[in-house]
Amino acid sequence: CEFTQSDALRKHGLAVEACLVAYARKFGEDETLWSVTGLLHDFDWEVHPQVPDHPMKGSLILAERGVPEVIRTAIVSHVPESHAARQTPLEKALFACDDWPDSSPPTPTSSHPRAFTTSTPNPPARR
Repeated sequence: CEFTQSDALRKHGLAVEACLVAYARKFGEDETLWSVTGLLHDFDWEVHPQVPDHPMKGSLILAERGVPEVIRTAIVSHVPESHAARQTPLEKALFACDDWPDSSPPTPTSSHPRAFTTSTPNPPARR
């Protein structure tokens, strides 16, 4: 992967992808579109580890590479500091899935920008 070098971040992307695909299937949405969104949502984290660079600069990279606006908008909206409204089912599901599938709660030392955001609406039920 050009931008994502660490195994941990790759696994995170795969976990969010799996969560989004499950929601896409449940809601009758485009599983491929939701899958790609999950895989790409933090692709730039290692090169832009600070908000607002992540996800704003990453969105520009994706635009240059022809990634559809619907995916880029969802990615931007998953970071609360972007102040982008989460309006579509994809945007809401990405916000809910991000961090939850990792099976461990955020910690005080987490470097993810949502480490202590408690406003995650309707996170997936843990089983």
